[in-house]
Amino acid sequence: MAPDPTKRDPIPGEKRLRVAVLMGGPSPERDVSLASGLQVVQAADPQQYEILPYEITREGKWLPRPDLLLLAAPGASPQVGAVPEVAPSTALVPHRIEEAVGDGAVDVAFIALHGPYGEDGTIQGLLELLGIPYTGSGVLASALAMDKLRSRQVGLASGLPFPPYMIVDGGAWPGNRAEVVKQLTQELGFPCVVKPNAQGSSIGVTIVRGEGEFVPAVERALEYGEVVLVEAYLRGTELTCAILEDPRTGVPTPLPVIEIVPKREFFTYEAKYQAGGSEEIVPARIPATLAHKAQQMALRAHRALGCEGMSRVDMFGHEGEIMLLEVNTIPGMTPGSLLPKAAAAAGIDFRELVNRIIQSALRRERRRRGRERRPV
Repeated sequence: MAPDPTKRDPIPGEKRLRVAVLMGGPSPERDVSLASGLQVVQAADPQQYEILPYEITREGKWLPRPDLLLLAAPGASPQVGAVPEVAPSTALVPHRIEEAVGDGAVDVAFIALHGPYGEDGTIQGLLELLGIPYTGSGVLASALAMDKLRSRQVGLASGLPFPPYMIVDGGAWPGNRAEVVKQLTQELGFPCVVKPNAQGSSIGVTIVRGEGEFVPAVERALEYGEVVLVEAYLRGTELTCAILEDPRTGVPTPLPVIEIVPKREFFTYEAKYQAGGSEEIVPARIPATLAHKAQQMALRAHRALGCEGMSRVDMFGHEGEIMLLEVNTIPGMTPGSLLPKAAAAAGIDFRELVNRIIQSALRRERRRRGRERRPV
C-alpha cells in the first residue's frame, strides 16, 4: 500500500486536531449512521486526532458519547445495531448545539449521518452557521443529491443518462390515482420501481410488477415524504463507483467499480447491511471499457452536483452502456460498506480513508478563507 501523503509524524507538544464525529439523528438510517460513526471513531489516527463522539438523538439532542471510545477499541468490528441507546438516567447531559461543538470546542466535524437531516444539507448549513469545518459536500450539493428528482434534472441537463421516470405528487395523489396509473401504463409500463424521492439505503423502495401492486407501493413510499419517484425497471449489472478527493490537490478521482449481486430481487436495506445479504465484487466483472465508462460517468455526476470530499454513484451496466441512478454524498462507513471496500481495492486502508476525508475538509476550509482555489 502506498504511504498516505497527508500523514506526518506529530511534532512534540503539538495539539491534536479535535474531530467531532456526528452520528445517529432522527433519520430511518439512524442505526447505519451509528455503525458508520463507530467505525470512524475506531479508525481515526489517535496521534493526529482527538476524537469526540457525539450522538444526535431521535429528538435532536446532542449527546457527548465518550463511552463509544471504549466500544470502538482496536480489534472490534462495529456492526449495525451495535451502539447502545443512552438510558434516561445516564450521566451524559444533553448539550445545546453551540455548547457541544461551537465556540472552538472542535476543529472539524466528521459527518457520519445518513438520510434526512444529515445528508440533505441541513446539518451542513448548521455547521456553516457555527463556523465549523465539516467533511463531505456542502449545503447545495448535499440538498441536490438527496432530492432524486432535482439531482436527476441537473444530471440530465449535464448530458448524463438516467432511466425514464415520472413523479407522483403526494398532495394530489388521493384524488388523482386513476390518472397516475394511466400515465404509468402509457409512459413506463411494468415492471417499474417506486421509491421515496428523498430517502437512501433503499428505504421505502418497491419493485412493482403489475397494476395491482402500484397503489400499495406508492402509499408505502409516501410514508417517507410527499414526493414519489417512479422509474423504469432496469435489467443488467448493478454497479457503484465511489469518488474520493485528493486532499493535497482537491482533485476527485474515481475508485474501482464495484459489482453488486444481491441475494434478493434488488439491493434492499437488509441486503446492504446484514451479513451475507449481498455479494460485492471489486473490481466488477465487466469489460474494462465499461468500467472506465462507469468511472467517468460517476466523476461527471459528482462534478455536476458540485460534490466535495467523497461520493458514491449508483448505476446499472447493460450491453456496453451505463445508466445512472443516484449520487450519495455521505456513503456508509460500516465494515460492510461500499466506499471502504472500493478504497481498499485502491490500496487505501480504513485509517487512511478517514484521514483523507478529514484532510479534504480542512483543505476546503483553507480554500474558503481565500488561500487556495478549487480546481475546475
